Amino acid sequence: MERKKNFITSITSSFFLKKVTPLPSTMQLLRDMYPTVNWDRVDFYEGLPWYTPYLASYVNAQALPQFYSFNRFSIYLRKFDESRIQNVSDIVHEAFHVLQGMRFWNGYGIGILRGFTIYYGAVFFKYGYRNNPFEITAYDHEFRFLDFCEKHHQHGIVPEADPTIFKYVNAEKTLVYKRFDFKYKEGTLLLIACLMVSLLATIIKPIIDVLVYILRLFTPRPQIH
Repeated sequence: MERKKNFITSITSSFFLKKVTPLPSTMQLLRDMYPTVNWDRVDFYEGLPWYTPYLASYVNAQALPQFYSFNRFSIYLRKFDESRIQNVSDIVHEAFHVLQGMRFWNGYGIGILRGFTIYYGAVFFKYGYRNNPFEITAYDHEFRFLDFCEKHHQHGIVPEADPTIFKYVNAEKTLVYKRFDFKYKEGTLLLIACLMVSLLATIIKPIIDVLVYILRLFTPRPQIH
């Protein structure tokens, strides 16, 4: 019973997430690193979508197409703390996924039914999380950014991040990424299967969201002391 109660509290408390406006220095960093991305189509949130812990418990940050949008993306961080380079590097990593997302169909689609999620799903099912081409390139870029920060004496956790170093990003050509090059090499049937899964999720998720919202109405809010 206690486990069931914790499950309900978990999904209902994270149904609405806190929208965050990143620091101007962070947004300028993203514009410099990914100059072809339309950042007006990207929103940032503290916390993870309510379903994430049950589908991918290892995730602390995530970038996804917005379900109720034709062209927008969201970046989620469990903790949004731009005073730490490690946290900024998480943003850089997820921003790379936005670059990838806008590479296919210009980022347009219906909810999660986008080229990005279909191709990502196909390579995920074959290679898993860490070894698929989408994650390999995103992690490589994140590590290059961390190396850049180390060169400027900015470490992952301490000291606090000094955003003035971000202005030197343009001088590091390997940190400026205008396009994600990708060629699908897996089977057609796998791609069709992922298309069907994305279509099914696009249909089912609004129904589940309504059920979770109703459940939330009847779930007591945790008391903050």
